[in-house]
Amino acid sequence: MDSDYKDLGEEFATRWRALGDFFDPANCTFDPGEQRDLNPILEGLKRESKHYTEPVFVCEGGEKQIFKVRDLRTDRLVAMAKPLKRASDSDKEQFLREARLTACLQHPNIMSIYDQGIDEEGVPYFTMEFVPGDNLKEIVEKLVGRDPEYVKRYPRERLLEIFIKICDAVSYAHSRGVVHLDVKPANIKVGPFGEAVLCDWGLSKILSNGFDEEGIDGGRADDLPNSDLLNDLTPSGTVKGTPGFIAPEQVDGSAVISEQTDVYALGAVLYFILAYSPPISGGSFHDILRKTVKGELTPLSKSASGRFIPKGLDAVAMKALELKLADRYGSVRELREELDRFLLGFATEAQHAGWLDRTVLLFKRRPVVFRVIGISCVLLVLVLIFSFARVVHVKQLAVAAREQAEENLRLYKDESSRSKMLADSISAVAVDLHNRDNYLEASGKARLLAVQLDQETDPDKRAFLAHDLAMLNFVRQNFRKATNFFELSEVLPEHDIFYELSLKYAPFKSRDRDWLDPVELRDIILAIPARNDNVAYSMAFYYLRTKSKNLIKEKEVLPLIETLLDRLNHQGWYAEQTDTLSLEPTDKGWALSLARSPYVVFNLPLPVAKTETNVLNPLGLYSLDMSYSALSDPSHLNGTGIKVLDIRGITTWTRPQIRLLFGLQLETLIHSLDESDEFLAEILPDVELIRVNAAL
Repeated sequence: MDSDYKDLGEEFATRWRALGDFFDPANCTFDPGEQRDLNPILEGLKRESKHYTEPVFVCEGGEKQIFKVRDLRTDRLVAMAKPLKRASDSDKEQFLREARLTACLQHPNIMSIYDQGIDEEGVPYFTMEFVPGDNLKEIVEKLVGRDPEYVKRYPRERLLEIFIKICDAVSYAHSRGVVHLDVKPANIKVGPFGEAVLCDWGLSKILSNGFDEEGIDGGRADDLPNSDLLNDLTPSGTVKGTPGFIAPEQVDGSAVISEQTDVYALGAVLYFILAYSPPISGGSFHDILRKTVKGELTPLSKSASGRFIPKGLDAVAMKALELKLADRYGSVRELREELDRFLLGFATEAQHAGWLDRTVLLFKRRPVVFRVIGISCVLLVLVLIFSFARVVHVKQLAVAAREQAEENLRLYKDESSRSKMLADSISAVAVDLHNRDNYLEASGKARLLAVQLDQETDPDKRAFLAHDLAMLNFVRQNFRKATNFFELSEVLPEHDIFYELSLKYAPFKSRDRDWLDPVELRDIILAIPARNDNVAYSMAFYYLRTKSKNLIKEKEVLPLIETLLDRLNHQGWYAEQTDTLSLEPTDKGWALSLARSPYVVFNLPLPVAKTETNVLNPLGLYSLDMSYSALSDPSHLNGTGIKVLDIRGITTWTRPQIRLLFGLQLETLIHSLDESDEFLAEILPDVELIRVNAAL
């Protein structure tokens, strides 16, 4: 048996070596035909003498013919361009310059140039990527004809995507120092799989000096197109471009050609895809050029033939088509950013949207949120109706049984009232003690929590209570006590801004119960993060309520008041303090001006309590100027004590808003309201009404 296994092993080894020798390339020999079959690409390049197959005509434009050929060296279909004008060497040179310049621009949305040369007949050519499909002009023509396939494939959103890709291509070319000068729908090729490329750079101009300048955006200078070699493409003194899409400065030479020239052309393309027609039309070539120079554009809403054009897009297109360069977008990037704002659902800067338009856009951006709010409001109304019906029903039953159980009803009401008062008191205390963000009645809460801290044995709960006690002392400026409780809660200064502030400002006061100067408190409030607004407002509430009773000097507290105004109205409270407000003395008291204030809203009361919270109250104002401001709720002025109010420039108040002025107990009202003097006199019978022109 052992010998049999040994013989089989030797036979297997012999056959294995023979099989390895058979597949060893060194022992393989092939005839020439087999060798060609094993290396078809290599043998094909050795054998092939031609570079391209015979051209197949595709289309013809104003300057060149386009053919479809196969590149035999790479085995791919490419487009071959040949010039229509080929009589002189200058015509051929200009054609080749276009290819050379386009080849210097490498971007996914710019036509790629593969090769250039001269054929056997001496005709120059260049090859480029072959993109099947239509150009943007042909697509819009199909949309005008209501072609169902094109209507489905190219909605407005799809056309805007194509336009944004072209903006990216032009913006890239500008970063390389090149302007296109002939951006139009016919030069925008759109493929079936999302391709969008900008073609025909024959009129382009190089704004940079090529090898004479440093690279743009940190690139090398020799990466840029050479303006000395390629800038002879556009003859001076000749209008080049497509009427209706060229900028005024291309027509009359009124301004230097710049990036804004392409911005105008892009605006015309945007107008075209929105209105399905150019922004300028006329009976002749010269008529269109004349209108271009004078800026006689057809309004987009009129040219759109009943189609809805969003205000944001309308404003963007018309701004890009402004006659004056100063009014036009400064760069393609600015135009691109405006389109991003529109697509994300925000108002564009060009439309100067009011609060109503911005509110509508907010609804569109957050439909689910507002749908939930609407459903909640409906449910709340239903609950209130049901509750009201129940109350009415119970009342009817009580009235029907009053004669039979009057004494029982009285006892029931008395007991219910006492129970409700007791339950409300217990509930309010329980909720208030566990609401860590409510710092009202801080002194009483601190006493209750101190008792609970003395009785608590759990370390985690003690740390929790100690931190609450620290914050209750912090808002009342008891920084030494606050520091002790922070240390008891084992918090680190670098982990708690309030602990750090307590350590910093404790030495500022000789006694813990003293109060900081207004400027020092202002600095603390500026240091408190936005997420802790309730702490900042509580500190201001206790300070203003206490110090106003001690006749605080108005001008000393003014920086603090200004900081609180900025914070309440979301106007740069986090920025460096500028102290822009000032008090002016009058015969009857102080006057403060908030005219033309940048605040979008006017929140004057501190959101911590219902009374004694108006931040302007400590100033002892007699007169307040709110002209040309965004004040919309006069009730926010309650508690200021003012007697003279200036609201000129505010013309849109409704009658319910005007009626709120009655609660201010004014002596004089300076206004430019649209309501009649008779109505105002009826609402404010004891107030001197002074009407002024809103434009003054």
